[in-house]
Amino acid sequence: MEKYIIEINWEGPLKIGEVIRNKNREGSLSDSWEKCDYGVYQIYGPYILCRNNALLYIGQAAKETFSQRFHDHRNNLLKDDDLSQIRIYLGRLKDSPKYTARNKWRIWYRDVDIAESILIYKYLPPYNSSRKGDYPNLYHYKKIKLVHKGNRKSLKLKDNAPKDYKKQLIAAWFYLCGKLDLDNLV
Repeated sequence: MEKYIIEINWEGPLKIGEVIRNKNREGSLSDSWEKCDYGVYQIYGPYILCRNNALLYIGQAAKETFSQRFHDHRNNLLKDDDLSQIRIYLGRLKDSPKYTARNKWRIWYRDVDIAESILIYKYLPPYNSSRKGDYPNLYHYKKIKLVHKGNRKSLKLKDNAPKDYKKQLIAAWFYLCGKLDLDNLV
């Protein structure tokens, strides 16, 4: 099978209050998911082991809007952080003819799950506790390409699974051995 492509349109940076107040468009069956407030997201902020603007967390808002998801994050995941320094990037999967109400949006849900798991596995954000060590489920695809449009922040233009994982493992080995700067290789 050829490479399966998932295109993600990114918006940001946004403050957490903006997301909670303004990103609650649920849409209807006739809307495409691209125009609604669902998808994947990145959270950036200060982290003691990194820099002031580090990728902290990657998540998905598939069964609830970005607003609902960040309302929960403000009270739990980010409760000990200085929220004035947190910046959020929202990613909506580009409308595709394969995303339809006819199949109960199953392909859209699957693609959100694939995108989130690939991003967590590749970028290893410190606030994510699950999926870091779990090889992403590529379903029946041998190769998947995530194509990032808009303001993707620190993500590469494209992420290729599983090709990028081999580079990531080699880079991590060199980094741990003190032979290479991980940030400049991957």
